[in-house]
Amino acid sequence: MKKKYFLILFIISNFSYSQDSRIFDNYWYLTNIIENGVNNIPPTSNMGINFDTQTINAHACLDLNATITFENNTTNFSATNFQYCLCMCYNTSADAYENNNYFPFLNNINGNPSTISYFTYSISEFQGVKTLIINSAFNKQAIYSSVMLSNESFKKLDFSIYPNPSQEYVEIQLINEFSSDSRIEVYNEIGLICKSEKLTSSNTRIETKDLSSGIYFVKVKTENETVIKKLIKK
Repeated sequence: MKKKYFLILFIISNFSYSQDSRIFDNYWYLTNIIENGVNNIPPTSNMGINFDTQTINAHACLDLNATITFENNTTNFSATNFQYCLCMCYNTSADAYENNNYFPFLNNINGNPSTISYFTYSISEFQGVKTLIINSAFNKQAIYSSVMLSNESFKKLDFSIYPNPSQEYVEIQLINEFSSDSRIEVYNEIGLICKSEKLTSSNTRIETKDLSSGIYFVKVKTENETVIKKLIKK
């Protein structure tokens, strides 16, 4: 009986602290930072971030390290104890991007330096390539890929979904330039189409309050490209 009791405690403990292990398995290459609907594509392809269970290391022109805490059994985490490496940066475009876009996303709240920052994240996978989306305060998102993309690849079709999971609506944000032939379709788990409409801008709101709780697939397509991502409806 005693052994069984400790086994139950062990299982509960491990479940409570579980995270999506994929967040720890990759160096995540930064592909975009979206601020109030505006895309900010990094000037170089090697900027990114990596996680372990207690710290993050974000690389741009310099490095930014922080202590992180994951909330039990959620996709929420906080970061604090921000520290910069004391080294020289010789790339002026990378230096400007990290100062104006990347590092403020991680340790600033609405323009004011923060001692603690709060985030949520989601990971999707398509054709073996993983996408990490980190949501910060004040309508900001950082988009990462598990593979390094060339600067030219940043121009290919991609999009983000927020909030995900959703309740009333989702915002579909095209990460790259808007194409006039873009169309969005939402399918349920058995492949039945639930919504379909032409996109008229790079940022589109889709109502989800009429959808039943469950898993859906959002497809954004143009004449030449199609990207599919998972959506969870609460």
